[in-house]
Amino acid sequence: MEQNITTYIEDLFKYLKDYESDYSTFEMEAFFQTYTGICAVFQALREQRDEAVEVDRVFLERIKQRPLNSSDLRQLTLQIIISLFESVADTDGQSNRAYMYCREFRNIKRDAAYFENFLMPLLTREGSLNNNIKLNHFFLKEIGRFIRTFSSASIADVNFEEFKGMPVHQKLLTLHLRRVELGDGIVEDRDSLEHHMRNTGVFEKLKHEGPIPTSYLREWNYLIEESFMDRLQEFLKEAWGKFKGFFSSFNYVRLALTQRYAGFVFYGLIIVMFILLAFIVPMRWLSYSDSKLTEFEQRIDNTMDATGR
Repeated sequence: MEQNITTYIEDLFKYLKDYESDYSTFEMEAFFQTYTGICAVFQALREQRDEAVEVDRVFLERIKQRPLNSSDLRQLTLQIIISLFESVADTDGQSNRAYMYCREFRNIKRDAAYFENFLMPLLTREGSLNNNIKLNHFFLKEIGRFIRTFSSASIADVNFEEFKGMPVHQKLLTLHLRRVELGDGIVEDRDSLEHHMRNTGVFEKLKHEGPIPTSYLREWNYLIEESFMDRLQEFLKEAWGKFKGFFSSFNYVRLALTQRYAGFVFYGLIIVMFILLAFIVPMRWLSYSDSKLTEFEQRIDNTMDATGR
C-alpha cells in the first residue's frame, strides 16, 4: 500500500504543478480521484505506523519544493489534506511533521478556526480557483466535512439576526453545513430559517455579492426564479388560505380580535377599505356617467344625421 499511496501523492503534486504552470492542461477529474484516493487510506494507516511515517516523510518532502501560497489550489489542497492526515492517521505523534510544517504558515493555529476564517475567504474571493465552480464546490464540501468531523462547535446552529451579520464566506459555509445536517430540502420547510430568508429576500441580496454565492444559491434552489405573476399568484393563494382559516370559526375570530395587534390590523384594514371605496366609487360613477353622456350625445348626432338636420 505504501508504494500505491506514494504514487498517488506524486500524481497529486503533478496536478498542482499543472494548475500553476498551464491551467489549460489541468485535469480536474483526475485531481479529484487522486485526492479522494489518498484520503481513503488514511484510516488504514492508523494501524500501520511505519507506512504512516513514510507517507508523512513523502508529503513533507514534496510540500517543501514550492511555497504553500504559490496558488490558491495548492494552499487549499495541502492545508486540508495534511490536516485530515494528521487527524485521522497520526495516533502517536510520529507522523505529523508535514502537518507541523504547514501549521507554521497559519495565522490561526486551530484547524477548524483556520479553515473557517482563512480558507473559506480564500475560497470565496473574486477569481478564486480560476472561477472554476466545480473546484470551488469540491473544497467547500471538504472544509465542511472536516469541521463536522473534528470540530465540537456547531456553526450550523444560527438564528436570523446572526446569519445576517455574518460575512459572505461564513454565510455560505453555514448554509452548506445546515444542508448536510438538516437535509437538502430544508428550504421547502416552512418553519426553517432558509425558507424564511428566501421569502424575505435575504438570498436575493446575497447573490449580489458575486458569482460564487449566486452559483451556490442557484444549485441549492435558494433563489426565487419565478415571474412576477407567479409570485403574485402564490402570495394571493397564501393570503386567501390565511383569510379563510381566520374566519373559519366565529369564536376564534372573536378571541383574536380581543388581542391588541390583531384588532389593530383588522380594524385598520376595514378603515383602509372604506377610504378606498370612498374614492373608487365616486370615480367609477363619474366615469360611468361620462360614458353614458358620451353615448347619448353620439345617438343624438346619429339621429340628426339620419333626418338631415
